[in-house]
Amino acid sequence: MSSQSSHVPRKVALCYVRLSYTKDENDRQSPERQKANIQRICDREGWIPEWYVDADGHKSGREVKNRPGWQELEKRLQDPDVVGLISNDSGRMHRKTWRVGYLLDQMDEYGLRLILALQDREYDASDPTDRLLLTFMALQDEHYANDIAIKAKDSINYRKGL
Repeated sequence: MSSQSSHVPRKVALCYVRLSYTKDENDRQSPERQKANIQRICDREGWIPEWYVDADGHKSGREVKNRPGWQELEKRLQDPDVVGLISNDSGRMHRKTWRVGYLLDQMDEYGLRLILALQDREYDASDPTDRLLLTFMALQDEHYANDIAIKAKDSINYRKGL
């Protein structure tokens, strides 16, 4: 299952925060809210949080090239001190179904736990039901992102008189 050494204590949680869009001043609190939810899980589990944040400007979950925090987090997934990955919700990590599938394979390969803090729900990447639920959430997240993009383009075209 895991290629990690068993003699290194697994106490580090990779904690990911992403702000994708800011509509108004209330949205600016989103990173703080996400961090508070994630910290609650770390406190409960006795884990050391290691923060990776993409909240400076628009950071779409449909891509990874514009998210340096996520890129750095990915480099740590296979390290022996890492116990798991915590994100506020599934859409914070990825809004592409195939990327979520790849992430689930990595979680399984490295024996890592995946917890979504908003729902306070842990997912076992090796459990078929959990994989199905996460894949379904990924499909919804991808559809949502695509739908919002279509609506935004339509709005822009309307304002331009096209």
